[in-house]
Formats: sequence, C-alpha cells, structure tokens
Amino acid sequence: MLEEVIQGICNEVCWALPAHVNRENNDWEITIDLFASETAQSLSEIISLLNSELSKEIQNLVREQVYRRVLEPFYQSESPYADWERGTNNWCAVCAGSIGSAAIYLMNDNEDKLNTCLDRIVKALKWYMKGFPADGTCMEGLGYYTYGMTYFTGFAEQLFEYTHGKINLLAAKNCAEIAVFQQKCYFTGGITLSFSDGSSREKFRIGLTCYLASHFKEVEVPDLALAAGVLEDPCARWMGAYRDYSWTKKYMVEPLQVQAARKPFEILPDAQWAVFQSASGAVLAAKGGNNGEPHNHNDVGSFLYMKEGEMLLEDLGAGEYTKEYFGEGRYEILCNSSLGHNVPIVNNRFQKAGKQYTCDNFKGDGEGNILISYGKAYGDDSLDSLIRMIHFVPSSGVTRIEDRFWGNKNKLTATENLVTRYEPVINKNEILIRGRKASIRVQFEEYLEEIHFLPRIHTDHEGKEQRIWLIQWEVPVKDGYGGMVFYIK
Repeated sequence: MLEEVIQGICNEVCWALPAHVNRENNDWEITIDLFASETAQSLSEIISLLNSELSKEIQNLVREQVYRRVLEPFYQSESPYADWERGTNNWCAVCAGSIGSAAIYLMNDNEDKLNTCLDRIVKALKWYMKGFPADGTCMEGLGYYTYGMTYFTGFAEQLFEYTHGKINLLAAKNCAEIAVFQQKCYFTGGITLSFSDGSSREKFRIGLTCYLASHFKEVEVPDLALAAGVLEDPCARWMGAYRDYSWTKKYMVEPLQVQAARKPFEILPDAQWAVFQSASGAVLAAKGGNNGEPHNHNDVGSFLYMKEGEMLLEDLGAGEYTKEYFGEGRYEILCNSSLGHNVPIVNNRFQKAGKQYTCDNFKGDGEGNILISYGKAYGDDSLDSLIRMIHFVPSSGVTRIEDRFWGNKNKLTATENLVTRYEPVINKNEILIRGRKASIRVQFEEYLEEIHFLPRIHTDHEGKEQRIWLIQWEVPVKDGYGGMVFYIK
C-alpha cells in the first residue's frame, strides 16, 4: 500500500503548490517551492528508513524523481535559485533544510557533489538565522517558528552526524534565545500569542521541543496537553510528524522541564514585544515594530488582552490564505488591516503598509509600564505624534491605557478602536465583554456620550466565517491635541 502511495506521488505532474508556479515558463512542472522540497525530503527519508522493505523499483523511482524535480535543478542553478535561498523567513529553512536532508540521503555516492551542495545549503540557512533578532523572536509568529525550526533542526541533526560533529548549526550565536522563544508564547488555558499570521490556539511539536530541550537547558515544555497530535498537521508534513516519534523517543531520557510559573513581565526589546501576566492569569501583550515585517499585519502599537484562557480583546491572527491575501488587496482584509487591531483610527485613516511606517520609540521598564510612540505608522503629515502608555498591575491584571495625539489643529481627529469576538454591552459608563468563562470591563475616566459597536465578518485561517465586533468612540480633540484614558478590569 505504501508503495502505491509513493508511486502516485512520483506520477504527479508537479510537486509545487499551484500558487507558487509560473505557468508561463516552459518548465513550470519543475518548481522548487515549500511543497516540492518537503516532498523530496519525505520520500528520500522514507526509502532510506525502509530500505530493506521497499522494492528496488520504488526506491529507484524515488531517487529518479527527487533528482529530476529538486536536487539537480537546485544543484545546477546559479545561487540564488529563488528568493528563498537568501530569505530570512520560514521558506529558507523549509526549502534549504529539505533539500539538504534529501541530499544527504541520496547523494552519498558522490561525496564531492554532496559537499558542494551542503556548503550552499549551510550558506542559505545563515540567511534564515539572520531573520531572528538578538532576542530570538520569530516575527512571523509562533506557527511559522515551529514550521521553520522543524526543518532547520531536522537538517542540522543530519548534518552534524554526517560531518561527525564538525558542523553544528545550533552553535549560532543567538540559537539559545531562538530555542526559548516558544515558551514565551504559551499561557494559561492553552492560549497563544497570535501576532502576525499566528493563531491563538497554536499547538507545539513535542519532537522539536524535546530536541531543543536536549541542547539548551533553558528550554521549558508547555503543557503537554497542548502538543500537536501526530496527524494534526493538515498538510501531513513528514519531517515534523516523524520527529515527534523519533526525537521524543531519543531525547526524552530524563523528565522534561515543564514550563514553570511565568515571569510577570517579559520584554523582547529587538522585536519590540512586551508580554505581561498577572497572578490571576490575566495576560496583556503589546507590540511596536513596523508594518513591513514578515507575514505583516498593520498592527504597530496594538495589544491583546486575555483572561482565564480566553482572548477578550483580540489579535485575530491569520486569515484564510487566498490570492488576495498575498496580493494587492492584503490590507483590505480585516485581520491584516489596522482596523482589525486594537489601535486608533486617525483622521479617518488606518495605518499604512511598509517598513517606514513604524514605531519610533518603545520602552518597557520591567514593572508593568510600556511606552509606544507610533505616529509614523499612519503616514499622515497632519499627525505629529501618537504615544500609547500602558500600565499593567501584576497582582490583578488591571490595565490602564492612555493615548495621546498631537497634530494639525484644524485637521486632527481620532477614534479609538477595540476588537472582540464577543458582543459587547454598555453598562453605564463602561463596556462589558463576556466570554464563555471570563469577562472584562472597559471603563473610562470621563463619561462618553456615544460608543459604536460595529459587527464585521472575519474569515479565519481555515476559511470559517466568524462574527467580530469593533468597539469605537471619538477621542476629544482641541487645538491639535487629544487624549484618552481607559481601563481594562
């Protein structure tokens, strides 16, 4: 049965995802993308593991197709084969790691050719590592961290063994910080940080975690109930699934260091992320950054708020991946637009996309205070400055947010904008948001005459439509200055 499946894969016209193929090229069937690379790695490893149990015909077919579709096109091309070879995101790790893994399995009969290929792969993966700032944050989000690091570490182990320990990719200077990034993103109730194209319910790979924990003593393991099942990946990627078995078996020799009680304040200065957690389990995460990040959302200055394992003020994370999602219409989609984040609307405008639309000052003092200056994110000449100050109380989770606006005295307007998936209710001078288990109140220092609740539809990463509520109110502005203070309790 396995041989029939392998033969079917080898008979496919193209291994690349249709969206990644340029049909105008005469040789479009031979395109090395994420999926073609993953397929080459999977088949190469499977025939190597089951060498004595698979027919020679099937083994030869796999070698022929992996060489024809992936190894030879890559080896014979000038560097870079494509943008991903010098990319600083998950594409580089997945494609280069997969090709390197397949090469070690199938090119071992030509040592010179193999070593030339591996040298090029190692150079490519140095680009991937450059994508992590010194604090180890994956700017693409937690899910892409797991994706890229699975292929990076899978190849790293093979390379270490092939070179008898001479090349150790995990010796990179910031690899220890990268290894502990995962544990900073998991919270009570299984909720996770969903910045960029992330998810608030991300599962972790137990194999990858065991491997990293065996190499870096600082690595802690989230609640094992949050580990992905072996068949949970909808794309059925072999590299991660097999290492959930092999690495857990190999490296879980001693009891894993289960994630301890979190520090109340976690500042990631290079990424400009701050994560606060109270003794009662309330969590606030805020970010600065810029609007030209990998898998970017226009979300400079935004925050999210969780309580008792529920996200009550949202970061929606990834939407459904469509042509428009990665095209010119990306920022017309709610979850990618600043309208879909907890940031103000200024002069009836949203934030703009591009690295120049940025936070120009981000400070966290380790005592629950954050200052974010992000007026540049709007690209509006009539806005001189926008500063958000956040104070989080570690004992209770009560949060004070103050926004200050400076700009043209004749043009400046500002509207606060909060996002939730639960229908809000006005209760005197506060907004009540009730989740399934928890609830919060948004309170104001001054009485607001008018608050708008605007229903919207968000299409999530699985293509399911969800009702989202935007909570909006006008900020008092006079002579080019406006200010607003509200509390989350």
